[in-house]
Amino acid sequence: MTESMNRSKPLVIVTQSRMGSAESDIFTIEHAPVIRTELLSFDEDVLGEEYDWLILTSPNSVEHFAPFLGSVSFNRLASIGKKTSEAMVEHGMHVDFEPSGYTQEKFMEEFAVKKGDKILYPVSANARPLMYEYLRGAGAEVTRIRLYRPIPDEESLARIENLLGEGVYAITFSSPSGVGSFTGRINRDRLENVTVAAIGHVTHDALKKHGIDSIQPEKETLQDMFDMLEIRVNQRCNDEF
Repeated sequence: MTESMNRSKPLVIVTQSRMGSAESDIFTIEHAPVIRTELLSFDEDVLGEEYDWLILTSPNSVEHFAPFLGSVSFNRLASIGKKTSEAMVEHGMHVDFEPSGYTQEKFMEEFAVKKGDKILYPVSANARPLMYEYLRGAGAEVTRIRLYRPIPDEESLARIENLLGEGVYAITFSSPSGVGSFTGRINRDRLENVTVAAIGHVTHDALKKHGIDSIQPEKETLQDMFDMLEIRVNQRCNDEF
C-alpha cells in the first residue's frame, strides 16, 4: 500500500524554511523547504562603527548575523515582523521595534527614522531595495550588508515533485525566492487541481508572474494560512453534503 493510500488527511506541502509553532488538526503537513541559504563574504570593517539601529528583516538574517553580534555596537534593534522577532529572542536579543505587519511597506509606515540615523542593514542579496531606498531617502546613513543568498534545495524539490504525483490538496509559498526555486525545477502544470496559497502580496505577485493563481490569508503567518485552508476544506465538505 502506498503512502498516499495510507494518508487519511488532506496533504499540504509547506515550502518555507521554518515551520515554527504552526499546526493543523485536519491536514497532513509535509515540510519541504524549497530554498536554503548560504553566508556571503562581506567587509567586516563595517562592524567597527557604532550604529543607532540594527535592522534584521528575516529569521535567515538573524541566523546568519548572530555570530557577528559581539563585533558590532548598536543602540536599538528593529525587526520586520513576528517570526523575525522570535528568532531574535531565541538568540538573546531585545527587540526595540516591530511593525504591526510583516512587510517592508508596513515597516516603512510605522518606523520613525530620523535624518542622520546610522543604520546597519544586513539582508539577503535578493532582498527588495524598497526599504533600503526609503531609509536613505529619509536622510539615514544606511550600511547595507548583502549577508546571504538563497539557493534551491534540490532534495526538497525532488520530494515535492514526487508528492505532486500522489495527490496534494495545497502547497504554500512565503517568498519570491521560494517561488523562483519551485518554478525553476517543477512545471506549473503539476499544480493543476492543487490549491496554491501565498503569504504576502509580494509572494502572490511572484506566483502570478509565473501564471500561477494563489489565495492569501488576511494575516501573513503560516498559522493563518492553515486556518484559511481548513475553512475552505470544511466549506467544501458542507457543500458536498
